[in-house]
Amino acid sequence: MRWPVAVLFVLLAIAGRVQAQAPADEAQVKAAFVYNFLKFVEWPENSARRADDPLVVAIIGEGSTADAVAAFLVTKRVGERPVVVRHLAWDQPLVGVQAAFVSEGDVKKLRRVFDAAAAAAVLSIGESNAFASRGGVIGLLVEERKVRFDIDTDAAEAAHLRISSKLLALGRVVRANKSVVSETP
Repeated sequence: MRWPVAVLFVLLAIAGRVQAQAPADEAQVKAAFVYNFLKFVEWPENSARRADDPLVVAIIGEGSTADAVAAFLVTKRVGERPVVVRHLAWDQPLVGVQAAFVSEGDVKKLRRVFDAAAAAAVLSIGESNAFASRGGVIGLLVEERKVRFDIDTDAAEAAHLRISSKLLALGRVVRANKSVVSETP
């Protein structure tokens, strides 16, 4: 599968120069990251019946970033697939969902989401502290006033997701409950 080079440059520009100054700005930047993550992940063939089936993103939890992600994605497309946003409660199943943005960090609740995501081939993205190192696939964080992200390749593999090497090169690869495996240059 070919990835648009322009998308990669946009993601690089965002990662390299955007500074999270105000909470609203940080939420908007994180929403743009979430959208771009969707472009660099391949789901198993059985996750969509047709190439133009909607790509469903669940929003779990509340907050400014959850609101920004929902608003940002509502009119977007990933390839031929329109993005559909669903708001789910913590205890709702991830049926028919390809990605889940989780805005809160309660460890017990996160474990349920991680287990459900792995079983259903769902890309889990979150912003809580150490999201990826606790078992999520991609964790957004702010370091030195810049939005960055960690990727747990083991969690991606457990969910049967393939993450583009281009995205892996931009993030920091971590392992659940372990240390950083690789840093971005």
